[in-house]
Amino acid sequence: MKRFKHMLYILDEVSLSDQGSADKVAELARINDARITIMVAEQITFFDDLSRHITGRYEELRQAVAAGHRKNLDDFIGHERWRDIAVRPDYATSDDFIAIIRKVVREGHDLVIKESALEQGIDQLSMRLVRKCPCPVWIMKYDSSDFKRILAAVDVGASYPETPALNRKIIELAHSLAQREGGEAHYLHSWRLEYESMLSSPRFRVSPEEIYEMKQALFRRRQEELINLLNDNHIHYDDRQIHVREGLSNEVITQAIQKFDIDVVVMGSVGRSGIPGLLIGNMAEKLLSVINCTVLTVKPDGFESPVMAN
Repeated sequence: MKRFKHMLYILDEVSLSDQGSADKVAELARINDARITIMVAEQITFFDDLSRHITGRYEELRQAVAAGHRKNLDDFIGHERWRDIAVRPDYATSDDFIAIIRKVVREGHDLVIKESALEQGIDQLSMRLVRKCPCPVWIMKYDSSDFKRILAAVDVGASYPETPALNRKIIELAHSLAQREGGEAHYLHSWRLEYESMLSSPRFRVSPEEIYEMKQALFRRRQEELINLLNDNHIHYDDRQIHVREGLSNEVITQAIQKFDIDVVVMGSVGRSGIPGLLIGNMAEKLLSVINCTVLTVKPDGFESPVMAN
């Protein structure tokens, strides 16, 4: 998966100690021949609160904590897993997502990897990065070991101009990740018949048989569009890897994660409505609040972060 060349790897004090995702990140950097910057994002409000109670000792305490922080990060980077990788530490300790995104834009990072220690869902910083960061964001669960089963969630039914390129990004990433890991990619599209309840209401009186036929036609069209997407991009697959399911996208994806024992979900994300893919709105936030596996989110071409570089 030789795509990412300048990665930003974000830890907190817990993940820095546990090193749960470190081997996978090192492997990814090595395969991509990528540079990687490692930083620790931690809350600093504790020291602000403490300064109110320890008169004259705040700066001394801050310097001691900073020295310990630098040593821990240096020890982490000194591990042999980073041998032959161009890796450097960033000793900034802020968990301010705006500062992190400005760093991404300023330094040209093309992938942000954030470890999440939550068993279910993603933390607040991760969610903000998914919403606003201009490059792909990989939220990696702390106990990630295998990436054998990958789920690509695509929206082949949307008619926005950004849709085709975003879908291509998603399936290409899922396919290449599965190839690299010696695993298997699954390709999923969720659909619904819009205004179904209104059509069956007394006002319109569309019969159940007609609604069934409409649904069948819609299903066949979406299935054909998904197959065409894969064929047009030279993605090899078999029938058991294709899934076109009726329902709300967050519910359909959650069910697929459980059914296929998915390790990684690759999905689209944007910071505003009206762009295709899984929108960062009610549907996607419900999914990300309960997801129990690693998730790689990508933006459509032309997405501009609302956070400026300076």
